[in-house]
Amino acid sequence: MVSYPSLCIRFLFFVLPMVAGLLWVVPDVARAGDHEHGNGASHHLQLELPKGKACVQPTEWMRRNHMDFLKHNRDLAVREGIRVKDDSLKNCTTCHTSREKFCDRCHAYAGIEPNCFECHHYPK
Repeated sequence: MVSYPSLCIRFLFFVLPMVAGLLWVVPDVARAGDHEHGNGASHHLQLELPKGKACVQPTEWMRRNHMDFLKHNRDLAVREGIRVKDDSLKNCTTCHTSREKFCDRCHAYAGIEPNCFECHHYPK
C-alpha cells in the first residue's frame, strides 16, 4: 500500500516538473508557426484556392475525409482494377494545381507526412 507522504513526494518530484515543462514548451511550439506567416499574428492556414468550380465532395467533407477517400479509390484501382476518373488523385491536380501551395502547406500545418507522392507525380 502506498502511503500519503510517498504520494506527495512522487507528485512533487515527478508530476509537477512534467506539467511545468509542458507549460514552458507548448507556448513556444504554438508560436513557432507565426514566423511562417510573416506577420506574427495569424494562425490561419493560407492555401491556394482551387481553379475549378466545385470539388467532387463539399469542402468541409473533403477536409475531414480526403485521406480515406483517396485510400478507398487507391484500393479500388490497385486491388480490383476499378478506376474512377472523377474521383482520382489525377483529377484533384487539375483544380489544385500547386502541390507546394496546397497539399504540402496543409500537411505541414497538420504535421502529417502523406505517402501519395511516393508513387504519384504531381504535375507542374
